[in-house]
Amino acid sequence: MSTEQIISSLPFVGGKKTTPQHPLGPLTAGEITESAKIIRSIWPANTNVQFKSITLQEPNKADLVPFLAAEHAGQSTPTIERRSFVVYYLRNTVREHCLLNDKC
Repeated sequence: MSTEQIISSLPFVGGKKTTPQHPLGPLTAGEITESAKIIRSIWPANTNVQFKSITLQEPNKADLVPFLAAEHAGQSTPTIERRSFVVYYLRNTVREHCLLNDKC
């Protein structure tokens, strides 16, 4: 299995964004769609990509502790960038790939 990291910002997709997504909340449909789009973009157009999983990559504890402390105190929370973890393989091959989509 191959593990790579792709650095890319995922824009908010779908309606007006009034509040940031919680760093531990599930990925939105837009974030999942954008993650898949980014993965497909790194392969030639005729590559048959099969996604096994697109999930939230939880933030580091060091980043999360200040957020949770501020949230529980009712204070304004720092921004934590959301990331997705993608497991996929290329059909008709034996290669499986895991990618951490940074800054999603």
